[in-house]
Amino acid sequence: MQSHLKILGTSAIALTLCAGAGMAQEACKSYRVTTGDTLLKIAEKAYGSGKYRMIYDANVVTIGSDPNRIEIGMMLRLPCADGSMPAAVVTAPVEPSAAAVAAAAEETAPIVVITGNDFPPFTDESLPGRGMFTELVETAAYRADPEKKFEIQFVNDWDAHLDLLLPALAFDGSFPWSKPDCDQAESLSAHDQNRCANYDFSEPFYEVVDGFFARKDSQYAVALKHEDLFGSRICRPEGYSTAHLDAAGLSEPIIKLYRPAQVSDCFQALMTSSVDVISLDSLVAADNIASLGLGDEIVENQNLGEVNELYVVVNKKHPRAKETLDLLNTGLREMVSSGEWYEIVSTALKRQMVGATN
Repeated sequence: MQSHLKILGTSAIALTLCAGAGMAQEACKSYRVTTGDTLLKIAEKAYGSGKYRMIYDANVVTIGSDPNRIEIGMMLRLPCADGSMPAAVVTAPVEPSAAAVAAAAEETAPIVVITGNDFPPFTDESLPGRGMFTELVETAAYRADPEKKFEIQFVNDWDAHLDLLLPALAFDGSFPWSKPDCDQAESLSAHDQNRCANYDFSEPFYEVVDGFFARKDSQYAVALKHEDLFGSRICRPEGYSTAHLDAAGLSEPIIKLYRPAQVSDCFQALMTSSVDVISLDSLVAADNIASLGLGDEIVENQNLGEVNELYVVVNKKHPRAKETLDLLNTGLREMVSSGEWYEIVSTALKRQMVGATN
């Protein structure tokens, strides 16, 4: 028995020594990644344990932000078992991979979201804070992470936001947009189906009332139901969702839909009898009615209207889509909790009321 134990002990020691020799061949030198390698497997070969983090920390510039993504042919520096690096390895130049360079650039690049003008009181470069919604989004990003680089730019072609710029991944997001009922996609316009299929939405930043506006002496000013608008000519600016119109049966050819580039074009068309009704957010309409001096001419139908929410949207294919929404949602929740959201909104609405009465 004793002899057997001696032999077993000797064999165990020999195996241990052989394993140590194998590990010594892998550690303290460079290693080229081959098919099937992971940092965990490399660590097990080099150190006989799963200490992959030591390898990752020594090669973060080469690997990038994701330790699970290493490429075949990549040269890694394998620290010694005690964590030190051989001088030759430390001084040897290591070329970062294209993926690592891209990841590093993406990490330092600011998040850039876009909006546009002609949407008071929500977004317009001429307004304090560039508009209430702009101020909410900018503040949310700052509250979530003051160190994060975050920019808001204005691109006035609203249709281009979702049809061109975000699909091309030129920007991280856009605002403000309404969210169609994506569970009823078959009843939506092609434009709204695109929103459902290709975009993710933040938590709602603000609620609006989409109303109907007509001249005081018009039958549409006192319509009791949506069917009373059948056959009318309705103006809704481009970029605005038509989901609530579609849901109410107010789609072509039941109605004639006009989609001008500017909100003010709708009011000009209404005053020249080129359209019968304007479908527009109540706050935006009120601002335009006041600025155009049409308070005695145009009224909101008090029987029709629908509450909708406004969001920041991101293209689902953008690599930072989740990061952008997480940042803004975190900041928004903090603003609501602290009362800062209410302060920004109430201040903006008071300014609008003062402007409307002047």
